[in-house]
Amino acid sequence: MKRKLIYILFGTALFVLYQCEEVKDWHDPTDNIPPGIVTNVKVENTYGGAKITYTLPSDNDLLGVKAVYALDEKGLELREAFSSAFRDTIVLEGYADTREYPVTLYTIDKSRNESAPVQVTIKPLTAPVNLIMESLKVNSTFGGIYMTWENPMRQAIAISIYRKNAEGEMALYDTYYSDAPSGRASFRGFEAVSQNFRFEMRDRWNNYAAPLDTLLTPLFETEIVGKDERGVMIWKQWGWNGNVADGSHLYRGDMNRLINGRTIDRAVDGVEMSGSAYWHCSNNVLGDFVPGESESNLFPYYFTIDMGRKASYSRFRWWMRDRSPLYSAELPLEFEVWGTNNPKALSEIGNGSKEDNLKYWTGWPQVGGTDEWKNDWVKLADCYMRLPSGATNPNDLTNEDREFIRAGIEYEIDPDKTDQSFQYIRFCVYSTNTGVPQFMISELKFWGSYAD
Repeated sequence: MKRKLIYILFGTALFVLYQCEEVKDWHDPTDNIPPGIVTNVKVENTYGGAKITYTLPSDNDLLGVKAVYALDEKGLELREAFSSAFRDTIVLEGYADTREYPVTLYTIDKSRNESAPVQVTIKPLTAPVNLIMESLKVNSTFGGIYMTWENPMRQAIAISIYRKNAEGEMALYDTYYSDAPSGRASFRGFEAVSQNFRFEMRDRWNNYAAPLDTLLTPLFETEIVGKDERGVMIWKQWGWNGNVADGSHLYRGDMNRLINGRTIDRAVDGVEMSGSAYWHCSNNVLGDFVPGESESNLFPYYFTIDMGRKASYSRFRWWMRDRSPLYSAELPLEFEVWGTNNPKALSEIGNGSKEDNLKYWTGWPQVGGTDEWKNDWVKLADCYMRLPSGATNPNDLTNEDREFIRAGIEYEIDPDKTDQSFQYIRFCVYSTNTGVPQFMISELKFWGSYAD
């Protein structure tokens, strides 16, 4: 029995050794034979680069194609671009001019053998940064300047602004980064005096367009205050006298539930982050406007401010209620800002009924709302509140987010509208940071200039 067991163990060992010798090598076989070259090479010159297509060789172990090129005319810094064996195209980018440039193509196999070189010549079209710079428009605005440009290829660019320092030399003031297809940016903090400015634009390869030098006079900017020097309110929540409503807001679909006397005057008391003194309109529900209808939360919601006098607006900033956790108090997230001087009277809309007014003043499908009022007002801004980190949950805030919130959240008025004056400002709010249709505004400030 013992001898039989020894035979079994010996046989098992031989079997295992045999199996080990038969383990398959899954690595690709290697050789030192270079692959074939690319053929039928075609060049399509593009803005700031080229698209090169070709026919691949028939090698079974082909890994891909490598392009060796330089962005500078002298070829001092060689670069490489790769494309796999599953593609027949290599795209080159980053050229600053329209000169002719050589490009060398190699095929590479899985043994890292390279083929004989195939050289082609490309002649890039105008670099995107130059095209974008040609579209740049610069104008004066309140307290500064604003720029617009077109970037349909969505190239990553940096726009730097220079102005003269105390020594009379052009010094960097700020830089703005963007890849937006239709870009705009504002730079503020300038006195309302004639000044020389220089604008430079570069792309991610550090190609610079020709700079723009211009003379501009920023417009004088002042705060559009909510109280006069005696502390008497200038602004009014349209349809309300303090915490007493005249009922017209129910025809317009404007926020109805003012909570605990927290009226608009709380938003102009000078306390930027208050936990107790804030303007508070609570849950917007259809039942407030149409008795017997749903008490469910309703978007969009609306509120309107009678500013008391006409003014042109450059920007506004608001602070939310200081509540723990920070960013748990409601503020508009996605919203529009509109202005007018001559809002239609309720009697001018349809037959003057609440039904006809709600259709005109709201977009609520439950009442057949059309938001037709927007045809009679001027849109001043499309706004979206976004924290620096992109966080949406109060528990995920970074220190930068907290500083951003406590500094107040600022929005720019469309620069094309800053030369128009308005007395009535209406907010159309599509969502809030918590999903609840209400707001808790601790402080609200506008800037611009008065019309009179």
